[in-house]
Amino acid sequence: MTSQSQSGQSVLTRSRDATIINIDARVNNNNNPVIKYLKPGTYEVQFIDQSQGGMYDAWSRWSFVYECEENGENCTTGWLNEYYITSSEFIVSVPTTGVYATPELARSKAKNTSFTLKFGSEVSFFISDDLLADNQGGVSLLVKRQNIRQPPSLLGNLVLVGLLIASVALTWFILDP
Repeated sequence: MTSQSQSGQSVLTRSRDATIINIDARVNNNNNPVIKYLKPGTYEVQFIDQSQGGMYDAWSRWSFVYECEENGENCTTGWLNEYYITSSEFIVSVPTTGVYATPELARSKAKNTSFTLKFGSEVSFFISDDLLADNQGGVSLLVKRQNIRQPPSLLGNLVLVGLLIASVALTWFILDP
């Protein structure tokens, strides 16, 4: 029996909450995803590499690279940049942009995505492959919450209280002239 892997780590980026999700291609498929509880909001998902704090640059479902064009693209086997994100509210499939000769090339061609949660819930991150033993690498994602609601300011609260008092006074004046 396989236990769930929690390959996420929390970080703080430019005063915004962000989480790095590291999906290990030998462990984290749809049967054993990386699971992270996220609050309601809109999230930007950026494919990152090791130089940006991730553990991985890309992943491969094969143990070798075979038949690539001179530019390192359109390989028969090689490195991929696809991943999946699911919750009770959505399924996001980010397909690979190709099969590449190197993890760095696959990373440079990766697509980013975003999703919105109406309610706080667990979100699953994984690659799609049933035979994990021959896989290499993984996917590192920076998940940043956007639209973070700021608490109301003191001035905003005072304005609301003033409007409430004025409304009650006006209602009292109209009902009891």
